[in-house]
Amino acid sequence: MYNSVDRFYTYKVRYEPGPDSADLDLASIGRYEIDRLLQKLRAYSSNYRPGANSGLRIIHLFITEPNIAQLESHMPQSGFEYVKGGIVLDGALKKIKVKYRGDTHYRWAWDKKSIRIKTSKSYLVDDLRSINLISPRTAEQLNNFLSYRLAKNMGLLAPKTDLVRLFINGEDKGVYILVEQVKELTLRNNGWMPGDIYRGEIIGKDQFRQSGINNLFDSSSVWDKVAVNNHYADDFNLPLETLLKLVNRNEKYQSQLQLANLMDMEAWGRFQRTSRLHRASTQIIRITGDFTMIPGVESLCLLSGILWDGMSQ
Repeated sequence: MYNSVDRFYTYKVRYEPGPDSADLDLASIGRYEIDRLLQKLRAYSSNYRPGANSGLRIIHLFITEPNIAQLESHMPQSGFEYVKGGIVLDGALKKIKVKYRGDTHYRWAWDKKSIRIKTSKSYLVDDLRSINLISPRTAEQLNNFLSYRLAKNMGLLAPKTDLVRLFINGEDKGVYILVEQVKELTLRNNGWMPGDIYRGEIIGKDQFRQSGINNLFDSSSVWDKVAVNNHYADDFNLPLETLLKLVNRNEKYQSQLQLANLMDMEAWGRFQRTSRLHRASTQIIRITGDFTMIPGVESLCLLSGILWDGMSQ
């Protein structure tokens, strides 16, 4: 009972998540707590041994109790600040930073939270420094994983992904989707030259309420950079502003011609076929002379050339 009331107050009353939060009413939360208890009882009665028969790669994270308490101290805001932790790599414990991630309460209001980890520069995980461990938000657990794999198979630049089993402090947290956090390393690992990457988000906690901006293509003010091309100033936004201007004038024939010259139409076609097949809500577009489409990780990003369009998963 206490858990239900505490969760209701934290995420429904104090946080005010918005209209799309029917699952956070007190009755729904009470049913969730009962289902969780029944699930644990079924696991114990079935002689379940954590990870014993898993064919998935296992990831072990370690976070001290004080640092977990710090993450949980004033949710959800406190969960988005990194704390120190550790990960087991090649049999040795390596230092990392850990926080919760996600734009909506689906990712962090429940017991199984989505996580982002960041390694030091001296060692990487799968050639990556920043990784998302995503708890799927729907019963179809494989949707996002298969979408990324499909995009890769169709020749699109997609984030690395894998299915893993996660343990935190020795406790089995279940199956997660490992997804690369799109940064400059994404380009380097795929043989692309580094450049500016712009990120735009207006979903969930990143929404600009009552701003009149309902679309990422409305204004460059809802974008920032997650990587910088050192040949230009940090505030250089000409590729982004050019794209937005053309998109907002798309009914004009001249704008359509300029967009066609700006975009890699073959890649756009492959992207559209991919998104139709898996109904993806995320996408990435490259602009360096050509636009190239890429399934992204919950934002609309863009590299001085690349535009990654997306929605929270």
